[in-house]
Amino acid sequence: SRRLGTAPVIPDTSYTMDAVDGAAAGPKTVSLFGKVFPKDAFICRLFYFFYFASFGSLFPLLAVYFKQLGMTPAQAGLLLGIRPLMEFASHPFWGMFAARFKREKLLLLFSLASLIVFTLMIGFVQPQTPMCVVYMPEMNRTCKMALSPAGRVVHGGVLGLVKNSAGLGRNRRQASPQLIDTIIDMSMLEDNFVAGMAPQYITNETVCNYEFHREGILVSPPHSSRVYREPAVQQAFMLLLLLICLGEWFSSPAVPLADSATLYACRDNPKDYKMIRIFGSIGWSIAMFLMGIGLDYSDTFRNHPCPAANTTEKNYTLCFVMCSFFAFVSMLLATQMKFGEDSTIPTEVGGLIMDTRTDEVAPAVAEKARARQLQSDASAENSWLTAAKALRNIHIVVYLVWVMTIGLGAGLIFAFLYWHLQDLGGSPALFGIMTVLNHGSEMFMNMHVFKLINKYGHVKIMIMCLLANVVRFLLIATLDNPWMVLPLQIMQGMTLATTWAAATTYITLIAPENIRSSAQGILNFVFNGVGRGLGTIAGGFIINIVGTRAVFVFYALICGAVAGGGFAINKFFRYEGIKYSQNNMFDDNDDAMDMMNAPQGLPIRREGGKLTEAFSAQTTAVNSNYGTIDPAQDAYQDAYDQYVTTGR
Repeated sequence: SRRLGTAPVIPDTSYTMDAVDGAAAGPKTVSLFGKVFPKDAFICRLFYFFYFASFGSLFPLLAVYFKQLGMTPAQAGLLLGIRPLMEFASHPFWGMFAARFKREKLLLLFSLASLIVFTLMIGFVQPQTPMCVVYMPEMNRTCKMALSPAGRVVHGGVLGLVKNSAGLGRNRRQASPQLIDTIIDMSMLEDNFVAGMAPQYITNETVCNYEFHREGILVSPPHSSRVYREPAVQQAFMLLLLLICLGEWFSSPAVPLADSATLYACRDNPKDYKMIRIFGSIGWSIAMFLMGIGLDYSDTFRNHPCPAANTTEKNYTLCFVMCSFFAFVSMLLATQMKFGEDSTIPTEVGGLIMDTRTDEVAPAVAEKARARQLQSDASAENSWLTAAKALRNIHIVVYLVWVMTIGLGAGLIFAFLYWHLQDLGGSPALFGIMTVLNHGSEMFMNMHVFKLINKYGHVKIMIMCLLANVVRFLLIATLDNPWMVLPLQIMQGMTLATTWAAATTYITLIAPENIRSSAQGILNFVFNGVGRGLGTIAGGFIINIVGTRAVFVFYALICGAVAGGGFAINKFFRYEGIKYSQNNMFDDNDDAMDMMNAPQGLPIRREGGKLTEAFSAQTTAVNSNYGTIDPAQDAYQDAYDQYVTTGR
């Protein structure tokens, strides 16, 4: 303007300053790949990614790691199955702690630090390796293996390796190059090896120079050249059990507290929680995939007492290190998470998460579920005992048994699927690909699961999941090529996602508001505690006797029996416990829908009858919130009054 000789134009800054003030007062955002995210929600995304990456880098492989330490399936199952049980046992304590002291962030950081400390401690617990198994076919025609003293082991971690390189410390025996060429693992020569059975006991028939009175009971894990004394393995087991119980007790508040911060971050739109939480599955699958590839190249040990030229033993030190690293990154991110002034205590977070998805249920399906709404005194205390009494309805008990049965299978697969596939020749790289397919299908199903629920209903969808488990476990039991399990992993992710979505929305819909959180807690305990926990423990004890194939078949038969028995019970007691009507929970025809559209669930006949005529001119009034009747519209009430005044 100055160049043209005109008066300068003074811009109006009132709108600009208002916008700046509004931006300063509004939430902070983060731009990434052209998209803008609220900063608090973005921090939660990163937290879930790294926190579950720490789990995915180690915990799915703990079973095969314990197997390599010479433990039995029963011992490994107890070590893994005790975790969810300890988690639920600690919830009341941490709930009271959080409610009293209101120090959510400090508690979150403490739980993450506990995870790191106890994970590293678990990695240091190993039984001593006194001997190795060597292959000497020239010794005897029937006995081709012998025991040899183990090589030198450098203790003290990194510091011990440095001292050893400097020539400090005591010198111990070291395996000669000639001995390394003959060291083997016994499973390579076992003719009648049963998948899942571990460890292998040293006997005079298999090892020539073994003497029980001199050596005691010796065991050798499959896919390993080590030989352990059984008392040393039992001592390691007891110490690991103590560390896992303590570690799970102190680290269990982490996920509920992170969920509480996430719900606060997306308080304006709770549906965003689903998209934030999905980053946990992404982190888990990516970490497990990378660990699988890394473990395939970790079959050489710089500090191995029985170094062998040809072995499938893996060095799981990488997994413990990466688990601790990812947990440390999540701990740094946790320092930036925010909690509201009235943050939800950890014991109630799970119920709030379940509530975020009930509006995805179709109104007709929601009203059908509410036909079996539990009966409870509105003034009763919101406790598990009150909710358990209300859940004693025969149909609800059957439904919870279905959910628990699927949880048993989830625990069995988590602990012993890799255990089984390793005996068939499966590698960690395969395990990583399986994890990607499992979590990928689970994430996909979470996006579309309510299309199936709204089409088939909560009950039929659960029967379909049980039947899918029948097919999947029978196929797993019959496979000889471990890579053929990949399509079944897709089925597993879809089944578990469908089960959890159907169960959580069903219990949320049928539970009265005054006991809803307790009913949701019981559901969570039934699936993740009793199901996954006891499924792992019981499965380990049975595998210890008959192997993994027989257990998978046995579980498939249980799923079929539970599905058929539950269906028959529901048919026999079809009118039991239905609120205000005799609606059949299995009928999806128009007659059932007509009954559900009646006021207070009163039955409507198709032809004739004054109630049918009274409602024929009315329009069904439901809102978008689970299909409940809109209180602002009194069309139903007028029709009901007309029906009552004119008589039946």
